[in-house]
Amino acid sequence: MRKNIRILLLIGFTLFCLTGGALFAQGGKIGFVNSQEVLYGTIEGKEGLADLDRFMAQQRNGFETRNTELARLQQDLQTKGPTLNADAAARLQRDIEQKQIELRRYQEDAEAEFNQKQAAMLQGISEKVQQIIEEYAQQNSFLVIFMRDQTQAFVSPNLDITQEIIRIYNEKHPGKGTAAAAPSTTPSPTPAPR
Repeated sequence: MRKNIRILLLIGFTLFCLTGGALFAQGGKIGFVNSQEVLYGTIEGKEGLADLDRFMAQQRNGFETRNTELARLQQDLQTKGPTLNADAAARLQRDIEQKQIELRRYQEDAEAEFNQKQAAMLQGISEKVQQIIEEYAQQNSFLVIFMRDQTQAFVSPNLDITQEIIRIYNEKHPGKGTAAAAPSTTPSPTPAPR
């Protein structure tokens, strides 16, 4: 099994070298885009992250309010418990259990809603970035554009087209907080070698 995989990889690499070499000779290029940098560098990405931060702050406030109510009930049980009759103590214990359930559900619901909001934001931005990258690659004779991650030990800075993708993204999608997109404050990168 391993031998078959190695053979397939070797054949694939050989084909890539043969076809890629011809394409590189014709002026094809390779580029890299840092997806995290795009998220933090685009206006929409910044707005989306700020919306998520506001949502989490609201959820934290709601959690703290519910947690304070639970702590008050627990304190009541501790201080008044010995003096309460059995029915009142049982009622207070049920109230505490109910508040614990509500608190746990609130936290689970908040996490689920946050994850949904985050996924929707990332998917929307990702689809737009993908379209921009495809257009950019065709217009600028790129053979391939990779998404940068930690597995690449080194990528030459002149292969990194992230800032150019951010600039184009902000021009096409200025965000909801800006009527007219302000000019990019990030310098244009050195064009990738041809």
